[in-house]
Amino acid sequence: MKRRFISAMMAAMLAASLMACGGSGESGKTEPAAESTDAGNENQSQPEEAAGEEADAGEIADGGGYLEGVTLQVAHNLTDSNADSFEEQFRAFEEKTGCKVEVERLSSDADEMESVLLVRAATGNLPDIWVNSVGAKLEAMSPKENCYDLSGEAWVTERINKDYLSIVTDADNGMIYGVPSMPSNVAGVFYNKKVYEELNLPIPATWEEFLENCQTIKDTTDKNPVMSQYSNPSGCQILFLSQYFYVREEEPDFAQKYTNREIELHESDAYMRGLTKMYDIWEKGYQNDNPLEISWEDAAQAIAEGSSVHIFCRTNIMSTVATVAPDAVEDIGFFPLPDEDASGLGVGTWMPAAWCINKNSGNTEAAVALLEFLTTNEGIDAYCTKTTPTGAFMLNGVELPDTVSGAVKEAQEWAGKASTPVMEYYCNIKGSNMATILSMVGTGQYTPEEAIAEIEADNAIDAQQKEIAGW
Repeated sequence: MKRRFISAMMAAMLAASLMACGGSGESGKTEPAAESTDAGNENQSQPEEAAGEEADAGEIADGGGYLEGVTLQVAHNLTDSNADSFEEQFRAFEEKTGCKVEVERLSSDADEMESVLLVRAATGNLPDIWVNSVGAKLEAMSPKENCYDLSGEAWVTERINKDYLSIVTDADNGMIYGVPSMPSNVAGVFYNKKVYEELNLPIPATWEEFLENCQTIKDTTDKNPVMSQYSNPSGCQILFLSQYFYVREEEPDFAQKYTNREIELHESDAYMRGLTKMYDIWEKGYQNDNPLEISWEDAAQAIAEGSSVHIFCRTNIMSTVATVAPDAVEDIGFFPLPDEDASGLGVGTWMPAAWCINKNSGNTEAAVALLEFLTTNEGIDAYCTKTTPTGAFMLNGVELPDTVSGAVKEAQEWAGKASTPVMEYYCNIKGSNMATILSMVGTGQYTPEEAIAEIEADNAIDAQQKEIAGW
């Protein structure tokens, strides 16, 4: 594959200087940080006990030190509370099994980390376990050659959310290459519950109902119905990319068909509605006057105090609310981005990076045991002692701790019953100008029809540069 050839070339050029990965990582606490949309981080929860008389499916038996003398090399790029949570999980695993875990910090720069991992894969120098982005960035690691296959482990399919499994599983051979490292980010509409109560507004189940609520707010108050934050790439894209839940419901194979150039973006009414919704908010005068200048802190403050009523964002906005307006955290509620069908609501998710095992590790038994532990009640409890989750763990039967905000709990419920990873986890085509184009839709400089033409042209350039077949 092309990426493996590139990695080999990089190995020859970078060899010694990149073999030792240093530096610290970032968790992306507030909305601005981003991975796939330029989107952010994740944080989350705690599993519930399984029904029945068998041992709890979320626990593994105490091994009584059966891994005594084994040392696992584990690499990741996070610092602060997320790194602390990992350390607590590793400490609990060490106590349970006798296995020692040595942590290596990779670069906090995502592109640099990816390059280093590619070099190490090409030179046979991957750690026993490492954190890797999912979707296209996992494919770039040539997982069939480098990642241990977890499909034979019964606990994997029992505990891991099916949507997450869909982006770490090889569709051709069924091999499973990773488990979630932390919570996801669930996207939808966060709103001020006090304003809704004062105006006796119903939770909207369709886009038209949402617009009716916005009109009521505009007509009867001096508040902004919507807080739009377009000053960075993530804010521009969240509403639009969240729409993929409805695109996929309408056409389950949409991403693959688009990648194969069997369908054009503008041919999907559901896809186009993502642009129309952004344009509606501008055209009807529902948003704040300065979306290109507002910071996430400003946006969180406005929603918390009720000067703006709705914001389209991901669950990690709640960590920002907790910082700028801690007393107002429970004044914020959540509902999915509405669409046409009131009975078909759902959410888009930004998925956490995966823990992957080196296929050529000499410690695969211990590595599998660690990954299994990280998906158990005990492992999640350890994580939550250091981090208050602001997202949904992609694990079945998870129940969030009491310290988690009501809005995040509502988002978790939706993630469990009606969700999908956003399109870029399934499609490696995304032009570099997406955020700019969307900010122009959200500020009235492009109509949806003009914007889709620009997006399609921008994506074609990206596909050609990546030498994707058919483009």
